[in-house]
Amino acid sequence: MHYRETGNKDVLYMHLDLANLQSVRSFAENFLKSESRLDILDNNAGLVLGGKTQNGFGRIFGASHLGHFLQTVLLLERLKECIPSRVVTVSSMAHLWGKIYFNYINTHKDLGLGNSTMDLLKLYADSKLCNILFTHGLAKRLKGTHVTCYSLHPGGNTGIGKATAMDVAGRGVRVILACRNKQKAEAAINDIKMATGSNDVLFMELDLGSLKSVRAFAENFLKSESRLDLLINNAGLVADGRTEDGFGIEFGINHLGHFLLTCLLLDRLKESPAARVITLSSMAHRWGKIDFESLVATKDLGSGRYSWQFFQAYCNSKLCNTLFTHELAKRLKGTNVTCYSVHPGVVKTELSRHVSLWQMVFIEPVARLLFLDSKTGAQTTLHCAVQEGIEHLSGRYFSCCAMEEVSAKAKDDAVAKKLWDMSERLTGLS
Repeated sequence: MHYRETGNKDVLYMHLDLANLQSVRSFAENFLKSESRLDILDNNAGLVLGGKTQNGFGRIFGASHLGHFLQTVLLLERLKECIPSRVVTVSSMAHLWGKIYFNYINTHKDLGLGNSTMDLLKLYADSKLCNILFTHGLAKRLKGTHVTCYSLHPGGNTGIGKATAMDVAGRGVRVILACRNKQKAEAAINDIKMATGSNDVLFMELDLGSLKSVRAFAENFLKSESRLDLLINNAGLVADGRTEDGFGIEFGINHLGHFLLTCLLLDRLKESPAARVITLSSMAHRWGKIDFESLVATKDLGSGRYSWQFFQAYCNSKLCNTLFTHELAKRLKGTNVTCYSVHPGVVKTELSRHVSLWQMVFIEPVARLLFLDSKTGAQTTLHCAVQEGIEHLSGRYFSCCAMEEVSAKAKDDAVAKKLWDMSERLTGLS
């Protein structure tokens, strides 16, 4: 949070690496020397990353549990001096999926074995169970001290699109929110108007899961709006089921809906002196793959009802986003329209709002890995929307407000063209 937003200048930095027990001890020593009070300790770290810490522990176990454990124990006396004080540890509903095998901890200094994506997600869930158990044990030890402790699941927060619209509207730009749910859109518009003072924020109905709705939106937009300078393709979901047109829902919404919408609005974009198309992809594209034979047969990017299969299909759809942008840049060469794909950052959204509770247990740690708060998550999108001098990087992928190289399969010319041609057929453009 910036000083300009809070008015508080009493915000300081102290170095701490939770994956290094020596660093934790140094931090505690420095803190106790320099700070006379500690009223709230917020243990907030959580990561999905392979490898070992400096002390030889599994990185997830070491940083997400052991670092917090040692830090809390070293600072307990100061907390007891400042009662009533609190310790808050960020866990996750993923703890429901976790288990603790003490033999692994004893023999491997880790919660489990393996470095595959599934293995790391399982280790993340195990570490979140450690957070819950740590809080449970700590509460017993703190009984009668007036220091209390809590663990929590941070919950979901919609709004990368809303946060982006909020910023753009604040710049005096006319903004149209293309949404399926009118009630939610109007609530968001009221928030944007109150925050920015802009009255030039409108709602137009669009359901990306219906090609008919996409066509109707494009027709209405082209009739009512004479300019289109910026198109942001923002949808992304993990869900089961089919779209109105019979496509797998992740393929249909995350890729095909955006593809058709962009193609139908391209001519209006070309009329702008300098227009841009931004498509939200994800670092998850690195785990994606496209099986064209299966796509033709099933009209989907994956099959099955297990949570990891939904996530794999999501990764595949994010690969489609990067390939779409790669091919679109080629087709726009020589025009005044540029395009970019972005990874929004580490953002907590309603990514998994369409799946069951037990499936959310799997997807939540993925969301913690892939996705910061919505305002922070919108920054890379905004960078690609307003930053001058990036036109020569059309077709490239951005993360943390900087260009980043994608995997080889995300810039494969032949695959990108094949996906484009197939998408044209599937959406009725050819």
